[in-house]
Amino acid sequence: MGGSGCGKSTLLKHLVGVYKPDEGGIFWKGRNICRFSRREMDEYRRRFGILFQSGALFNSMNVGDNVALPLREHSDLDEKIIRMVVKIKLEQVGLRGFEDLLPSQISGGMKKRVGLARAIAMDPELVFYDEPSAGLDPIVTAVVDQLIMDLSRKMGITSIVVTHDMTSAFRIADHMVMLYQGKVIADGSPEEIKGSRDERVLQFIHGSPDGPIPLQQSKGDYLADLFDVDPANWSRGR
Repeated sequence: MGGSGCGKSTLLKHLVGVYKPDEGGIFWKGRNICRFSRREMDEYRRRFGILFQSGALFNSMNVGDNVALPLREHSDLDEKIIRMVVKIKLEQVGLRGFEDLLPSQISGGMKKRVGLARAIAMDPELVFYDEPSAGLDPIVTAVVDQLIMDLSRKMGITSIVVTHDMTSAFRIADHMVMLYQGKVIADGSPEEIKGSRDERVLQFIHGSPDGPIPLQQSKGDYLADLFDVDPANWSRGR
């Protein structure tokens, strides 16, 4: 969790292998994914699903085909089996019977749930969520949160959620990490985060306009803080 521009989505892209870090590593089951071959990376990616912020459904495909896409791309299952799996996954997110509708015919919250059904179509070990509550009303947010918790606890899926929605975060989290200007400033259980003495953490989780986190920050100041340099010493082009 963290404010806009703190590095949440960038970190998520590293975890799924879109970016490679300049230093350090990303370890999954004791193996550094940064050293994976293309074949190993493909295998790693089959182990996780992603729920994108917008749902990222294909508008030209109906709900059923959107959910079936990873199964058709990455498995040799018979089409009858695929259709059966699609029904099961849609039922898990409360949308069984919506297979033939187009994304334009369903609400924003339903699109998120279809995206979630697609994310779990391959029975992944990990699911990454990028701002799952963005654009949703409080009731639909609570529904999505409950789905995340059910998947984690009933199916044994590890959920990694990027969010700045504190109500949602404290409802679903077992462990929380807060980023600020590209760095981890808090790491612990929800109770430990609530009990933090860091004023930046307290300001963020309580949504206070007053505190050490400024409302606005120039690009130069942000980069200066991030890389610990003085903008006055910068030269053009560096």
